[in-house]
Amino acid sequence: MKVINRITTKLNRFAQLSNDSRAAAELSRLGLPYLPWSDASLLPSALQVVLNEIEINSRKTIVEFGSGISTIYVAQILSRLGGRIVSFESDLEWATFVENRLAALNLAEFASVVHAPLGPCTLSKNGLQWYDPVIVTTAVQNLSIDCVVVDGPPAYSAGYELARYPALPAVQEWLAQDYVVFLDDIHRLGEQEILRLWANLFGIKFLSYFSKGNIARGIHGVAQFVV
Repeated sequence: MKVINRITTKLNRFAQLSNDSRAAAELSRLGLPYLPWSDASLLPSALQVVLNEIEINSRKTIVEFGSGISTIYVAQILSRLGGRIVSFESDLEWATFVENRLAALNLAEFASVVHAPLGPCTLSKNGLQWYDPVIVTTAVQNLSIDCVVVDGPPAYSAGYELARYPALPAVQEWLAQDYVVFLDDIHRLGEQEILRLWANLFGIKFLSYFSKGNIARGIHGVAQFVV
């Protein structure tokens, strides 16, 4: 069994490298200048899955938890399709950087970066901190959200495995009838548990893309298949 697991892991890594290489080539066609890609960023293949969803299923109102490269690429797509992304970020310095980069690229019309410090949240599991619920509610209360991208807050440390759980319950009231939700880092046990909890709570079936950036895609309602 251990030998099979090692072989499967190596095959997934090979597929991941191949998918990331192809995705990076496609992303370069969007014409954006160099952007700093950190270890916390969505992998190129995961970002491509998100952008495919927006393009194919005409997602127009995107809410993102955890700002970065993805915010800018999504804004670039929306500048052509129409729509807007509201992205929440707990780190003020990073939020300012992303906001300034959006402005420099003439994409501010299509994206808002909202600084939301981490703090107590009644929706959290195990008393973990989450983005300020008042700030989140104020920013989304007039929206009809058809796409949620969850890549924050940080959840890699021991004890923080379920830190991202509140994302979907927090915006439940403002979700459109048909919507999609993405969760990054599903190779981790905490994110896998969050998928299970969300699936039970919202009646969503998730597809897991382990060889495409370790991202999961859950659909509520009607949507086209995304490769």
